[in-house]
Amino acid sequence: MGDKPISYKDKDGNFVSAADVWNAEKLEELFNKLNPNRKFRLEREKMKQEKQG
Repeated sequence: MGDKPISYKDKDGNFVSAADVWNAEKLEELFNKLNPNRKFRLEREKMKQEKQG
């Protein structure tokens, strides 16, 4: 596993890396839950880029 911190258990009780548990989709969901305005800001920035490009 390299130097990844082991801090979670999977459904079978085996230890797994935190990096394996927190993938990009789960992090995005967590960030949007903790900061609801973030989702709206990202949408505005995306629309602005589409208009420019």
